[in-house]
Amino acid sequence: MYKKISITVLLISITFLSYAQKENSNWFFGYNAALTWKNTTSYAATGVYGTANATLSNMPAKITGSPLATYEGCFAISDVDGNLLFFSDGMTIWNKNMAVMANGSGLTGHSSSAQSGIIFPYPYSTTQYVAVTLGINNTNNLSYSIVDMSKNGGLGEVDLTRKNILLSGQSGALGESVGAVRHSNRNDFWIVAPGRTTTNSYLNVWKVTSAGVQTARHSVVTVGMATTPTAPGGYIKFTSDGQHFVWIDFSNKFFAYGDFNPSTGIISNLKVRTGALSTGGYGYGVDFSASGKYVYLTYAPGSVNTNNTTGLLVYDFNALLTTSTPNTINPIKSIVNPVSLTNGVTDHFGAIQTGPDGRMYLPRFGSTGIFVIDNPEDPSNMKIYKINNILPGLAFWGLPNFAAPWFRMEIDPPTNSEGCAEITTSYKLNIHNGMGFNNVSKIVLDFGDGTTGAVKTYTSPSIGTYTENYAYKKAGTYTITITAYNSSNGVELSTSSVMKINSCALRCNPHIRGLNK
Repeated sequence: MYKKISITVLLISITFLSYAQKENSNWFFGYNAALTWKNTTSYAATGVYGTANATLSNMPAKITGSPLATYEGCFAISDVDGNLLFFSDGMTIWNKNMAVMANGSGLTGHSSSAQSGIIFPYPYSTTQYVAVTLGINNTNNLSYSIVDMSKNGGLGEVDLTRKNILLSGQSGALGESVGAVRHSNRNDFWIVAPGRTTTNSYLNVWKVTSAGVQTARHSVVTVGMATTPTAPGGYIKFTSDGQHFVWIDFSNKFFAYGDFNPSTGIISNLKVRTGALSTGGYGYGVDFSASGKYVYLTYAPGSVNTNNTTGLLVYDFNALLTTSTPNTINPIKSIVNPVSLTNGVTDHFGAIQTGPDGRMYLPRFGSTGIFVIDNPEDPSNMKIYKINNILPGLAFWGLPNFAAPWFRMEIDPPTNSEGCAEITTSYKLNIHNGMGFNNVSKIVLDFGDGTTGAVKTYTSPSIGTYTENYAYKKAGTYTITITAYNSSNGVELSTSSVMKINSCALRCNPHIRGLNK
């Protein structure tokens, strides 16, 4: 006689993550300023520019003890559950314990480089990351280093054999502006950095695959604007689907934008808007609303020691993309703010960054406060607030730089990927929110044994947990596949996990009373 053994529930999770996702949950910036969306709280917020006062809930909480001290460039990365992994100013990498990571000093960034670096996963690796760093002005030292989080008990180390490796082949001098975009295969990445000369400017593209960073430039496009290489500044950002970008130039006060092909790394439909900034302002920050419908740009005074102007512009991005005359497209919303120098604190705008909560954040220069745009998808009725004393340190120009889009769908197999034949087991399919999920019209779960009932289809899936009871009829090794489809029946992403099914049968002694009933 035989008795079947029960087994624990197997957990297979499918995760959609992106620009507004848990990997971006911890921000380190300014002088010892840090925030986390891992824990949230409420703040009394002062409405500005015509917005009434309010209490904002689900706001990020303070992180104390940050050793980072930077005027501008910074970046950070967390795990899929929002736990901090490491952070940097582009020169030094600190681990989650806020200690300098092994081999983590001496990188090529600079604290006054607008985007001194950016971080993204090494393709097809679960433990390694690519840290791209870039110096001030026209230092032309765009480099990458590999961070291995499997070292030092999970605290990580920078691989000395792959540290400060220069990227090459660029057009123009590189400095202060760098972005990263996930390839359409959802694994590889693109690095994009503007180059500048006194007669022209360019957008250079490099590819990153499982074979490594291709240090020779992949592609380039000419922007067609004379620049000042010694005073570059200005952020470059991408929409969450990676298909569009905006780059704002600091000293020359124009912004370039267009289409980006995440499959080929080719930039097209390139356009330039000039004359948009107020007199005395210099182009600095840029970001998209979560939907990608609106682009927000900030400009700052040329010096913190001058009474100059700063401001915020919001454009309908589709209107910019489709026009043949960019200078005729005016902002939906424009805020001009004369800088006031009082006790060393100025209310000028620096970087602008969309948070994991969909709100947009701007640092309040030289203070423990920030500005918050609560409704970025409705710029005509913008609700913008000032929150004082939200930071444990001081904010200045910069906010963390993140790769876009951060869209990853993956299976997290159980620790012991084994089960028993003929045992009905509950399988849990967890769907977590994030950019890209709006493109999914159905999800198909295939248990991989080719039998009737092995395929489960979820039409119009929603965020949450789905439970399926399933029993493999025979012992063997099976591939469980989860595929997300869009409305055109195209595959958004497909991922799989191997499951070993054992017979799980024990021979029982019939002479032991009660077991053979």
